[in-house]
Amino acid sequence: MKIFRKININMLFLFLTGTVSAQVYNQALYIPPVLTGPVISLSFNTGTKQFFSGLTTSTYGVNGSYLGPTLVLQKDDSVSINVTNNLPEVTSSHWHGLHVPSLADGGPHTTIDPGVTWNASFKVMNNAGTYWYHPHVHMNTMPQVTNGLAGLIIIKDADESLLNLPRTYGIDDFPVILQDKKYSISGQLLANALGDSMQVNGTIHPYLDCPAQVVRLRLLNGSNARVYNIGFSDQRSFSVIGGDGGLLAQPYSTNRLLLANGERAEILLNLTGDTPGTTFLLQSFASEMATNIPGAITGMMGGNGPLEAVDFAIMQINVVPVTGSPVVSIPATLIPQSPWNPANANRIRTRTISGMGMVSGQGNFFLDNTSYIHSVINDTINLGDIEVWNITNTSNMAHPMHVHDIQFYILTRNGIAPPAYESGLKDVVLVKPNETVSIITRFEDFANDTVPYMYHCHNLAHEDMGMMLQFIVRSSTSGIGIDNFTETTSVYPNPSDDQWQINFKGGHPDKVTLYDLNG
Repeated sequence: MKIFRKININMLFLFLTGTVSAQVYNQALYIPPVLTGPVISLSFNTGTKQFFSGLTTSTYGVNGSYLGPTLVLQKDDSVSINVTNNLPEVTSSHWHGLHVPSLADGGPHTTIDPGVTWNASFKVMNNAGTYWYHPHVHMNTMPQVTNGLAGLIIIKDADESLLNLPRTYGIDDFPVILQDKKYSISGQLLANALGDSMQVNGTIHPYLDCPAQVVRLRLLNGSNARVYNIGFSDQRSFSVIGGDGGLLAQPYSTNRLLLANGERAEILLNLTGDTPGTTFLLQSFASEMATNIPGAITGMMGGNGPLEAVDFAIMQINVVPVTGSPVVSIPATLIPQSPWNPANANRIRTRTISGMGMVSGQGNFFLDNTSYIHSVINDTINLGDIEVWNITNTSNMAHPMHVHDIQFYILTRNGIAPPAYESGLKDVVLVKPNETVSIITRFEDFANDTVPYMYHCHNLAHEDMGMMLQFIVRSSTSGIGIDNFTETTSVYPNPSDDQWQINFKGGHPDKVTLYDLNG
């Protein structure tokens, strides 16, 4: 007896191994609205959306049913953001990439209960660039981002404004939020690490009309676990002009760009030689990625769908007539970079990624051989210090490592200078197996002895499972004298009201003095 199952044809996606999708791109790319000004109000809500005809999907959204508005901020302005939680569960709002006080960072220690409004007030200190916001609730970040809680942040500044760049939002300067999703047969979103279909700005099968001039795409990898190898179907070159922390020193011409989870990249497409009516596809050349990078890991992390280790289309680009006052050339230079000198580092730390989590029965992934414990401060850093972190990946999978509070420069990958597109400020770096990545940063402006910042893997499945540690930045006059021992000593819980446990690794000092927050 043969059993036939009725399948909604709208749920089917045809992908040909090694080729682009045989899909009709018939939905105009949704461009999120803009919010700006000294006071911004965000509401995290439940909602519904029809991704597929005849199927209603339950969603989360910000000031709407799905995803959120783009926040446009000006460097050196002060901003007050009110976030109201209308969800049936605890949430938070982390301003990913922004240099803000830990109390305003929106990490796991500053959650928002249902029905409560949380205020984050801070001075905008980052350079012009593309950043984003999303929840950061421990063990529940991936489900909330999957359901739709995410949005872009665009920062402008005086230096960027002097450059001849496209910057008319939605006309020649486009937000492009890349997310893969997985759905149940009834069309509900599933919190899988890897999905089996693509969205851009929440749009299924999108097309984007781009004028025949220089246009700017602000790419965000907002996916749970998938890494994208960005390129175009006709193999055309494009210019990378910016990364996580703003613009580069000069454009970098390429036809491929590896974009890991949480990373952003600003690219310029020069369409001045294209005739209106020309079409081509933005796609991921995943077949070219190493098989230890999520997106080319078949059969693991739910990666058994049609997007695994193949080249697949993301969005169709339609060339249309030029606009008024078009940008028709790409600047030769952008923003000078000023990396810190490793010779001036106050401290060098070793970070280790370990575990075989994708192999059944082998357990989790770890940072420095431990997992996140909410009450444990893993590192104490002195305000004003320059630090070098050597991050070594001994695991069997590539991990996108993200550090809160600061932007950093990549010094080397296995002793070799990074590619030009990674030469600017960063807050996420993909560390591949058997690779050591050295980064340098300075911890400036903000100190708090009790509310920590996070550093973690931005693969949201790994983050929720505890691949995350935390640090406090202390003023040099705070009197908490444990920093000299943090490489060989652990003190926990820290902070604590009355009891501590001190573990020494290989010998111990004759005397240890613990001070309270008043010194």
